[in-house]
Amino acid sequence: MLTEERRALILRKINENQFVQVTDLADKFGVTQVTIRRDLDTLHEDGLCIRKHGGAISNKPGVMLEMPYNIKRHEMVAEKHRIAKYAIDLINDGETFILDSGSTIYALALLLKTKVRITVTTNDLMIAIKLAENPKINLICTGGMVRASVYSLEGSLTETVIHNMRVDKTFLGADAIFQDGTVSNVNMQEVNIKRAMIKASDQTILLADSSKFSKKGFYKICDLKDIDILITDKGISEEVLEMIQSYPLECVII
Repeated sequence: MLTEERRALILRKINENQFVQVTDLADKFGVTQVTIRRDLDTLHEDGLCIRKHGGAISNKPGVMLEMPYNIKRHEMVAEKHRIAKYAIDLINDGETFILDSGSTIYALALLLKTKVRITVTTNDLMIAIKLAENPKINLICTGGMVRASVYSLEGSLTETVIHNMRVDKTFLGADAIFQDGTVSNVNMQEVNIKRAMIKASDQTILLADSSKFSKKGFYKICDLKDIDILITDKGISEEVLEMIQSYPLECVII
């Protein structure tokens, strides 16, 4: 296969799936990962896609589609860490809370070693594995069907467990927050789980870096009026800040 032919096929795959991974493309085309990285770099330089760690995503405007966890965890790393460092101070020893799935919430989970006598419920397998190492934490894993590539649990079992809970706080993640204050997700199966997390808690804290704003997800989770505290970073625009301030929530910009 000629180089240009392969790159054309890669671009088609990017536009069809919204994202691609280097390892998958190398297997598909029978070439080295170095070759695929070179292909993606060229497509990025030509303005045909956006290069990301481990792969590339489509640069076509529109509704977001879900990216694999190993790509998302390399996005906005510094911002997620700052958000997590603020959020950890909102957790008191002895509290009960829910940790949603996602890379920003995972950054918070890494800091929980400073807390004692806390009870944590999560549907994120990466978070569960990390917290299971700490004997000071009472860990509840929701159970459910495993979602490939994002390492979260979903389904009726997951929803039932959360519906039967009452906790002090929920730390929520989201894929997108649109200009009208709609908090949304790209995966329908997670929506009812996130809604149950909000309903189960006395206080809902949304952790969302600035890249999540002014974007659309397929499925609505809630509105910003349903959030008690929003923690984001300084990358948000003035227009986004004005929109946030129109809602009765506490907004923290780190």
